[in-house]
Amino acid sequence: MRSVFAALAIAPVLLAGSLSASYAQQPLVPAGLLECRGGPSVGMVVGSQTQFSCLLHRPHRRHVERYVATVNRVGVDLGVTNSWALAWDVFTPTGRVPRGGLTGNYGGAGSSISLGTGAASNAVVGGPGNMVSLQPRPVPGVTGLALAFGFQGMDLRRGG
Repeated sequence: MRSVFAALAIAPVLLAGSLSASYAQQPLVPAGLLECRGGPSVGMVVGSQTQFSCLLHRPHRRHVERYVATVNRVGVDLGVTNSWALAWDVFTPTGRVPRGGLTGNYGGAGSSISLGTGAASNAVVGGPGNMVSLQPRPVPGVTGLALAFGFQGMDLRRGG
């Protein structure tokens, strides 16, 4: 059991080091806005999992692209959250996101607090070639009674 906790403690450090090396190579350009809404989640002290429905708004495009996200958090996670709302500014090396271009795995640090209503902040990096950065944008919509912070992984897939 100790080895599992040691691996969880070391993994974010390794992830951060590998991601920072890939970003040092290219500047990132704004490419759109990703908005996600999710249902309830129950904090299990050391982690949680939440499902989200997401919409990617790209500049100069009328239609949004749908994604489904699964967020797994490891860290302190206490309480019950009735609903989630998250938003990120999307950055890529080219400033463009092709269809399905956000599909992939992301990781980073995050935090949220809610007492009735609240907010969440989750900066994550990943996607194809670890070249997509999702920078948090303030958005209301977290409801419940909860406190969470730690490292998270997000699996983002095209939705229907």
